[in-house]
Amino acid sequence: MGTSISSWENVGAYFTFADNPVALGLFTLGAAVIIVGLIASIAKHENEAFEKIEK
Repeated sequence: MGTSISSWENVGAYFTFADNPVALGLFTLGAAVIIVGLIASIAKHENEAFEKIEK
């Protein structure tokens, strides 16, 4: 990963793709898909576990 920063003096933070809206959008979409998938997986597991208890 290359950088256009030639000096690290007075640098508070360094963002690798903060100036690229497409990359930010894809990253946000990917994170949202992972979170929704995780919640769906947890809900499925919990429903199956409660069904086993009720039988």
